[in-house]
Amino acid sequence: MSFYSVDETKCKKCLICAEVCPNKLLIKDKETGIPKMRIGTEAACLQCGHCVAVCPADCVKLEPMPNKNFVPIDASLTISTEQADQFLRSRRSIRAFKSKPVSHETLQDIASLTNYAPSASHKQPVQWIMVESPETVRRLAEMTIDWMMYIRKNDPDLAKKYSVAGLIAGWKKGQDLILRGAPHLAVSYMDKAKTWHDTDSAIALSYLELAAHSRGVGACFAGFFTYCANDYMPLRELLGLQENHICCGGHMLGYPKFTYPRIPMRKKLSVNWL
Repeated sequence: MSFYSVDETKCKKCLICAEVCPNKLLIKDKETGIPKMRIGTEAACLQCGHCVAVCPADCVKLEPMPNKNFVPIDASLTISTEQADQFLRSRRSIRAFKSKPVSHETLQDIASLTNYAPSASHKQPVQWIMVESPETVRRLAEMTIDWMMYIRKNDPDLAKKYSVAGLIAGWKKGQDLILRGAPHLAVSYMDKAKTWHDTDSAIALSYLELAAHSRGVGACFAGFFTYCANDYMPLRELLGLQENHICCGGHMLGYPKFTYPRIPMRKKLSVNWL
């Protein structure tokens, strides 16, 4: 089987596949009118799957991506604009969690949806560490405090910047202001050499949070933990991060302790129309 092929008995010669190809690798055969791939361009294919997904005749095949793995869109599941608006507006950053754990299956479903987040050139560089054990999450929070005590002693300016004094004092009083007592933690990371890591990871983390929200699971960005994960070797070793890895962000996960029956206001949108 060739890298890109078309069932000529089904092809309508609409050339939609060629039009949507990001790198314009598909062209019209002058004799048959059937789309084909430019010779020697296989390595330039992003493997985004657009050519297969968009084909109205279901006649395109891409060798690295079997057609059986393309899931048909179920039109009956389409939500209204109003439903989508309320869903997006009702997302909250959750910092008070129930002790009830989220099932492994639900965590797996949430993580799997991040695979559909857009990324630069479809590189899909974001990798994940899912901390399922509440005890390990607690240990990670404790190690973040250890790091804060270290920088308070050895780097006062950085300690002041991160306001570690109050966080350390709170911890000693039994207040977890680092990971908020969340039972689970999702950690995104990638190779430092990758470009657009801030953008790609931020989008993936947003997908994670929205996927969690759709399942009644709360999430919140773990900023202090993320700082620590890029600076404190004992914590990096516990996570299994290598020298070439950058921690892009942690997200606390768990069932919200409280419900929010109202949507809070936001600042007026700042936008310039050209």
